[in-house]
This record gives sequence, structure tokens and C-alpha cells, in this order.
Amino acid sequence: MKNSINEYVDFLKNDLGKDIATTLFERFKELILSGKLPPDSVLPNENVLSEMLGIGRSTLREAYTALAVLGFIRRSKAGTFVVPIENIVSIAPFSFTVANSDLNDLLEFRVMLESESASYAAKRANDDDIKNIEECYINMIANKGDINKFVDYDTSFHIMLCYASHNNLIINTMLAARESFEKSIRSTLRKSLIKNPRAIDVTIEFHGKILDAVKSKDYRTASAAMKEHISYVNLTVKYASE
Repeated sequence: MKNSINEYVDFLKNDLGKDIATTLFERFKELILSGKLPPDSVLPNENVLSEMLGIGRSTLREAYTALAVLGFIRRSKAGTFVVPIENIVSIAPFSFTVANSDLNDLLEFRVMLESESASYAAKRANDDDIKNIEECYINMIANKGDINKFVDYDTSFHIMLCYASHNNLIINTMLAARESFEKSIRSTLRKSLIKNPRAIDVTIEFHGKILDAVKSKDYRTASAAMKEHISYVNLTVKYASE
């Protein structure tokens, strides 16, 4: 396929800052994920592109190596090629996979993850865990008139609940997915809460049920309440995004 990098040289080399390799990595990633560098595009070899960008060959090699390790490009004797996005996702770190997932997939995944998180939290939460979860709940109620703060404490409630599961895989999965959940869902959730203020009271009620179940170590109710809560959130998010 014809090399299509020439029109993006100015974008790549403008204001590279101190960490040139990292900046180049991020800019190449943006070009690839946006489709501006389509699958199987041929990238220039290190000698040619480093000269085009006015940087050292070793610096470009560092950026190319990072792109190759994370699956954005493939390198061979035949040249350096852009990898199709679906192939990038299949070998990329989990956080990248989540970040590039469909909204419906994210919402369904969240139901599974958080209902199990609530179940294990009810079984394993200690006094400090419950104190942290309850503090988030109290702050949600105190800030129900401020959408941004309300959503912040809502998010913290779920993170604290996750820590209370004392399952490192659940915790790490939640943390890896957190940024993507927030980017994909947070702004839409704010819109839905503004459109439907009653949803704030419903959300508080769900969190109260979950907290009570965790306190009483009722893992079945904790899981069911969380599943019902996330399903409700999913419906409001889908409605607000239409």
C-alpha cells in the first residue's frame, strides 16, 4: 500500500517536547486509531523518517519499538506496516481493549464485574472497608445538588466496594476499566441525571441497599442490588445517548 505518512510529518514533528519518543508514540497511536494511517500503510524506515522529522534515529527506534510491542505496527524485512485495529485490540493490554470497546459491551461487562465485586465485598469487607464505602455514600447524599461531585462520590463508592472484595484480580480489572468507564459513561450519566433528577434519588436508594447488604454480609442481596442498580444506570445512559 502506498506510503501515506508524508501529509502528517508536520503533525508528528511539531513541538515534540522533552520526551520525544513518548510524544511520537502517542501521535502515531492517534493517527492509527483514527484511521488516518489505514491498515497496512507502509511507514518509512528509521533512517528516512528520522531525517524527515529532524530527530535522532535512536529516538525514532524507541517510538517504533513501543508501537510494535503494543501491537500498533509490525516490523519485518519487508518493511514497517500499520496493524488493523481489530488485531491491535486482540493483543493489546486490557486497559486499551476496554478503552476501544463498544458502549454496549462496556455496560454489559460492568454488570458482571460489579455484581461479583459487591458479592465478595459482602463476604469479606472489614470495618475500615465499610467505613470507606459509607463515607462515599454519605457524601453522595450531601452533594446530590451538585452533579459533578455526586458522580465523583458515586464513582468512589464503587471503587471502595471493589477494594472491599479483597480480590486482586477484581480490583485490578476495575482499575484498568475505570478510566474507560468514566470517559464512555460519565458524561452521558451526567446528562441523564440532569434530564431526570429523580434518577439521583433512585441511585442513592440503590447504593443504600448495597451498603446495608455489605454491612449485614448478605452477599446475595448485595449482588442482586448491584445488578439492578447497574442495569438501571445502563438504561439511563442508553436513553441519554440517543
